[in-house]
Amino acid sequence: MSEETDFFRLIGAIGGKAALFSAAGNVARKAVNEIVRAQLVAEGTGLEGVRQIRALLGPAAFAEALDGVPAPKAKALLARVDPHGPALAQPGDRIKALLALADASRAPSALPEKPAKKAASKKAAPVPKEPAAEAPAPRKRKITGRAALRVNEER
Repeated sequence: MSEETDFFRLIGAIGGKAALFSAAGNVARKAVNEIVRAQLVAEGTGLEGVRQIRALLGPAAFAEALDGVPAPKAKALLARVDPHGPALAQPGDRIKALLALADASRAPSALPEKPAKKAASKKAAPVPKEPAAEAPAPRKRKITGRAALRVNEER
């Protein structure tokens, strides 16, 4: 076939005459799942695209296609459609979250609010010390170690 062939039109034509292609039912199911998976993991597919695909396929066919998405790609898809959502460790939890987002039973998580800055504690302003009438006497240094031995020997 030439590069100009519209394969989606051909798939639609085959779907219109499904009885003529009854032996290829399982192949058609696999092809649909692969097409849907390719679109789901595509970089430009966002939440609205996921919801439109689910609406087109129906819940069962969408769930079947989504279930076949590899775990790393499902993680990337979830991060793309719900960037502020919780990080889910289990692949099954990610699929459940994607299904809930797709059927709009769960909204994407909002941007987490930054914690409010604590008010600076109001410390009492340091009270300026009044200058002492006399300067304190310098402290005597305690001599230890070798220096102490020399001092004792000199005495």
